[in-house]
Amino acid sequence: MSNLPTNGRVNIIQPDIDSLLAMSDKIHTDSKCSSYNDAMTGVWYNTQLSNLFFSKENISALQHGIIQGVYTLSSGQYIIGNQSCDELKTIMRSIFLQNSTNLREDIKSQVRKLNEIVLDYAVKQVYGEAQGYVQYKKDVSTLVVPMSLPIFSKTNDKQLILNKFF
Repeated sequence: MSNLPTNGRVNIIQPDIDSLLAMSDKIHTDSKCSSYNDAMTGVWYNTQLSNLFFSKENISALQHGIIQGVYTLSSGQYIIGNQSCDELKTIMRSIFLQNSTNLREDIKSQVRKLNEIVLDYAVKQVYGEAQGYVQYKKDVSTLVVPMSLPIFSKTNDKQLILNKFF
């Protein structure tokens, strides 16, 4: 991708080193995810399964699983960072409400099963978004190549004879 001519609106494939910091956000974000204690508020009671599934440690494990899954799916092409904690918690809550069995025994295997479902969904989503972003960077950094002119491919160049029967 680096050998493409950058004649587009903006060069974001390889930005100028001097303006690299100017293109980043200046808003401080806390990259640490907290536990999601109120995930079941208004729907179900908190259980040992929900407390373990929505714990800070499990969210961190899912973040690492998403990073590893995208890296594996892209054959080492995409190295991503942590994803939005709010979006991950939304996915986790949805999958928990749809797929949890809520049995009192063997909680770790239930959490493992729910984590597999979360990772299966989230890795595909993040990988698709990464592909779209790379394509966007290419599109915005290069001009569109116009279509070539049409070619007359028919060798028979006879004109139609005008009939005057109308």
